[in-house]
Amino acid sequence: MSDLTFEKYNVAIDNWNLSKSNYSDIQSLISPQKVFTLFPDQIDWLAYNNETETYFRLDIGVQRGELILILAPRTTFGDIKILDYYEYAPLGFLENDLTLTQTKTYTMTNNYILSKDLTKHDNDTDVNFPILQQPVTAQQIAVDEIESWRENGMDWLSLESNEFNGERIFQSFYVPKADLLQNQDDATSIVCAFGLKYSAVYQRLLPTLIFISCFDDPSLKNVTTKLPSNTYDWSRPYPPYTASTIG
Repeated sequence: MSDLTFEKYNVAIDNWNLSKSNYSDIQSLISPQKVFTLFPDQIDWLAYNNETETYFRLDIGVQRGELILILAPRTTFGDIKILDYYEYAPLGFLENDLTLTQTKTYTMTNNYILSKDLTKHDNDTDVNFPILQQPVTAQQIAVDEIESWRENGMDWLSLESNEFNGERIFQSFYVPKADLLQNQDDATSIVCAFGLKYSAVYQRLLPTLIFISCFDDPSLKNVTTKLPSNTYDWSRPYPPYTASTIG
């Protein structure tokens, strides 16, 4: 899918901006059961062309009557790079069920004390429970957010389109690089599902993108030994976030 030139990229962005203020257009473009699917070579292309340090940018557009997720490499100044083409993924239905996997590692430490005459004196056992490092998200939370989008996403879009003329509906998502660069050695694809999560800052529900790495090798069970989860949810929608502050 490399036929999205810079000119067509801008047209796709404009098409989505026009659609956001018309809920009937949104209904023709979005189904709450649909997802985007990215592939490792597309992620490699984005990483190679992107110059910012911490966040990738993914833009929403409309091409040939389809909602698409556009990989938008940026310069060190945060501007979109002008390239010959842009990788993208259309919104579509899943072909297979998804498995959201999270592995928790528990460390047990046994302390045995030997007296000076080499006689066992005492012992104690400590169990260290895991502390999940960002960007790993608990699987149940991710499932709840995806279900919230499936059940309430169209109502959210209707309210935003009709009451706010679509101005608060997402145009882009800023995604930590770690979300897309994990598991690249083994993943065959990454599914990007919409979710709805509550923002304490904005005091309202906001959309998010939830990334789920998929593997063909059954021995991996959708998770590698490098990372205890195949699911990430730390994307920031724009709006409302200020794009200029996201590096």
